Amino acid sequence: MKSERQRDIKLDIANAILKAVAIAGFLSIALVAPNALQLLVTPIDGRRRRLSQWEIERALERLLNGEYLKRQGPHNNLSISLTPKGKDRLHRIELKNAVIKKPKQWDNRWRLVFFDIPQNKHKQRDVIRRKLRELGFLQIQKSVYLHPYECYEIIQAIQNFYRIKQHFHYAVIEKIEHSKTYLKHFNLNPK
Repeated sequence: MKSERQRDIKLDIANAILKAVAIAGFLSIALVAPNALQLLVTPIDGRRRRLSQWEIERALERLLNGEYLKRQGPHNNLSISLTPKGKDRLHRIELKNAVIKKPKQWDNRWRLVFFDIPQNKHKQRDVIRRKLRELGFLQIQKSVYLHPYECYEIIQAIQNFYRIKQHFHYAVIEKIEHSKTYLKHFNLNPK
């Protein structure tokens, strides 16, 4: 249990470093300090834990050795930036944590996602189906999914991450047959 918690802490610190570098574009090594990353690390048991400089340096070194980050600049003004491998890891984290926000009032519009992913990419297709179900989409046909709330950014992230944009479509519609069934499924009352 303790080792699993320590692993989670290491991952959180590494992910916080990646997020900080992604937000800034690049970071000076001097800015990768406990106070700078404190807000990006997930609280444990509802409490924020003070990060030590040693933990951050170890996480930074693991990210550099794993080629998620790269060093650049002159030695006295050394900075770090994301590599393509680091960007992929960050996108994977964002997709894993993606949630479709439920607005206070439904806008009476449906979000329809449909795709025709080739057979040679069947593993991606299965992962995408699983992710859509995790996000709360209702499967209405084999490769057609429905959701009542705005989710375009998440759909774009899925398209870009899996490199399937040409096979994947998103539509916003106002009318759909069998809407009573879908309203009941999503527990919605139209205006």
